[in-house]
Amino acid sequence: MKTIAVMSPKGGIGKTTTADSIAYILGEEQGKRVLILDGDPQGDTSKTFGCHETAETGMSRLLECHACTGGECHTSELIWTTAYPHIDMIPANGYLVRTDLNLMISQEGNQVTRLKEALAEVAGEYDYCICDCGRLFDMVVVNILVASELVIAPIKVGGYENEAIKSLCEQVEDLRQINPDLRVKGILTMRQKNKTSLEFEEYLHTASGIEMFKAPIRRSIMAEKATIAMAAVPAFARRGIVAQDYRDIVRELLEDMEG
Repeated sequence: MKTIAVMSPKGGIGKTTTADSIAYILGEEQGKRVLILDGDPQGDTSKTFGCHETAETGMSRLLECHACTGGECHTSELIWTTAYPHIDMIPANGYLVRTDLNLMISQEGNQVTRLKEALAEVAGEYDYCICDCGRLFDMVVVNILVASELVIAPIKVGGYENEAIKSLCEQVEDLRQINPDLRVKGILTMRQKNKTSLEFEEYLHTASGIEMFKAPIRRSIMAEKATIAMAAVPAFARRGIVAQDYRDIVRELLEDMEG
């Protein structure tokens, strides 16, 4: 199972849209067996795939009550099926804030590796695990990154956004002491065909020092409509330009991960 985190310290740049779209295309269009992890306390990905509830569940119990921590839970017991036959998920909600605090004060040796240990239980059942991270570099996100091979970082045009991705790369560099194979690859999102956007795109590919996906994600009102409908973009607007762009990303991802 190949584990991929989708993360950005900036909000409003298409992080959850990217995670949901990639997971949907991998599962429902490419026929891969996909497990989605929701690592964001907002639980938006859980809502997109119809797995959100207000009770403590999913990721919180996986990180706090799993057998690898001396608890009673096993990974398979916390996986929800979705309406899509190739996609399962471990959902999350606001309890993740408490989970972060509990992990921070934990004195156990597997404080940052417990997710990796828990996922090993089901690694043979899935081809890909796609993780939608929260914006903060907290203990939940650290667990996700320690378990991942690749961080996909959405970036939109802007100086603050550029600084955010540089900060993320620095934080990932620190984690390479624990996970030496972890790397970051950016996606330009909400790209418009104007001079500023095209110049920023050129900078990202030639001078930023950040590894980038070749295909950008174009700006479209359909992506915003999909979030209102709480649906993955390729399911909501199959023929839209954003769905087409994410298919290009997935093709490049498969080439990258599988050769």
